[in-house]
Amino acid sequence: MENLQRHLYGELAESASHDPLFTEERSGERFFTDLRQLVSERPVDERLGAEIMELTRQWVADNSLLHYSNTTRAAYGRTYLGRCAETGWEAIVMSWQQGRPSSIHGHPRFAGYFFADGVFRIEQFERTAPGRVRLKETVEVEAPKGFHAIGSAGHFDNHIHRITCLSGQGHSLHIYSDDALQGEIYELEEP
Repeated sequence: MENLQRHLYGELAESASHDPLFTEERSGERFFTDLRQLVSERPVDERLGAEIMELTRQWVADNSLLHYSNTTRAAYGRTYLGRCAETGWEAIVMSWQQGRPSSIHGHPRFAGYFFADGVFRIEQFERTAPGRVRLKETVEVEAPKGFHAIGSAGHFDNHIHRITCLSGQGHSLHIYSDDALQGEIYELEEP
């Protein structure tokens, strides 16, 4: 995974002490406010990507994502920390169940992922025809790790992938520059 390997972020730093005046929910709101300030009127580039991932790494180091667990029969449950109607930026905690893969899908221009706990398989694909892909590379990620990918503005085909939680459960924080639910869905091409 060219983007994944180039932008893989390392182990979490030692967790700083929690501010007892903030609940986990309030802390999530504060994270999203900090994210909005960071991305405000800035171009989506590698420098911004690195700064977003550092902000995310620091927040995850100080905040357990277990508080946001959202179990579902699907591959994962979503808990929104924030979504900006004006800019499209959003932050979502994903709660993963073992062995249930996501669909093969793409994302908007910026897609950042920080795996807080668990072990995951990330399969990256390349497009072969409209709506069709073939496997390009598979990587196993053991939390805590994060990465980001930058694609073309106005498209939802950035970082075409499928994620599967290999551990009993897992949690990750995802940052997108636009509504992730608009990401294109693909079918695997038969060999």
